[in-house]
Amino acid sequence: MKKMETRGLCFVLLLFISFCYWAEYTLGVMVCQVFARGRGGMISIRGKANSFGKWMVSAAAGAALVLLIAGGVRLGRSQEIKYSTDPNAEKRMTLLLKDYEPHPMVHLAVHEVPRAKFAVIDVHNHVNDAGGIHGEAVPAADVVKIMDHANVKKVVILTGMWGEKLQGVLDKMVKPYPDRFVVFTQMDWSKIDDPQFGAKMVEQMDDAVRRGARGLKVLKDLGLGVKDKSGKLVAIDDPRIDPVWEECGRLGIPVAIHSTDPEAFFTPTDKHNERYEELMHNPSWSFNGPKFPSKKKLLDERNHIIEKHPHTTFIALHVANWPENLDAVSGWLRKYPNMNVEFGAREAELGRQPRRAREFFLEFQDRIMFGTDSEPNEKMYANYFRWLETNDEYFDYWDSPGQGRWEIYGMGLPDTVLEKVYHANAERIFAEYKGLEQSGGKKP
Repeated sequence: MKKMETRGLCFVLLLFISFCYWAEYTLGVMVCQVFARGRGGMISIRGKANSFGKWMVSAAAGAALVLLIAGGVRLGRSQEIKYSTDPNAEKRMTLLLKDYEPHPMVHLAVHEVPRAKFAVIDVHNHVNDAGGIHGEAVPAADVVKIMDHANVKKVVILTGMWGEKLQGVLDKMVKPYPDRFVVFTQMDWSKIDDPQFGAKMVEQMDDAVRRGARGLKVLKDLGLGVKDKSGKLVAIDDPRIDPVWEECGRLGIPVAIHSTDPEAFFTPTDKHNERYEELMHNPSWSFNGPKFPSKKKLLDERNHIIEKHPHTTFIALHVANWPENLDAVSGWLRKYPNMNVEFGAREAELGRQPRRAREFFLEFQDRIMFGTDSEPNEKMYANYFRWLETNDEYFDYWDSPGQGRWEIYGMGLPDTVLEKVYHANAERIFAEYKGLEQSGGKKP
């Protein structure tokens, strides 16, 4: 029997005891009135009533005492306070990790930022992309409405593919809103075994630029999934791709490259993995084991092409995909002047190291761009703005706890840094565009 149930029964019994005392007196009075003619009989009956009432009181009191003892409730206090660990604690821990949603008891200031302080260019998005795997289609007008509310002036759709699929994205998003959306093209890896792969991809990219594409997106499948006819993974710095990197530099369009993934994805999915839940939900995101290159090898390959093609601008997505190690990323930015970064879907990683991250933003304020890698959403943007603009402490990152069970802290960046990160850096990179005519390419 639970303690609360026991206490409730005791309360009822105490009420019953009080009733019995009342009944003893009331019954006696009633007897006197009914048997007024027979004094002896009246005394006899009243005596029996008094005895019955006393028996009821004693029985109820005894039952209440037994329940109090059985329920472990001591008189004078509700429970015994002990200072040793309960030996049965582990048996009582039946709550599953997936159901654990603690509410922090810390009382802190909250500064909501529904609208960015300066106009924003979201350089990492996939809304209404050509592949259709990054969310449901949203009417362009609805996306623009969200952007207007959040002070987002432009969104870059990275996964535009090529040919007619690219044209479909351009027609849907750029044609009705030419100043609000930018679309990147991609390479067709199905042609990797073609002896003329490089030349054909250059031709394909030129066609994409002619249609309206303004950058090249490289997904993480280069290095982790793309294979040639030999069955081997194609390296990021495979020389067959060199003509493409060079063409991007000639056209003045940036290469947005995603190489590797979070560090935890390259470690065993066990009790020590801080992204255990995320990997359980997405097992194909685990790249641990001998069949995959190491994270370091992939990053070295990516850095090799950045160094090899100094006239091409590279945007190393997701904070160069090592936000867990800002010292390493800082070293690369110092070494490679044509490398830039953005922080799409890495708010969680940066937000949990606010002092180090702030130092990073201050030092590389001319090389960092705003990106989300999330479907446009007013609450999502507000969460990012709060992280960048305020000094708020210990709050959820967007889509928490999807990437890990921790909270983030605001950086309170200066206005001069915010303006560069929000839009100025991206504008500078897009201003490098030369196009086919200026670069000496074929006219449309």
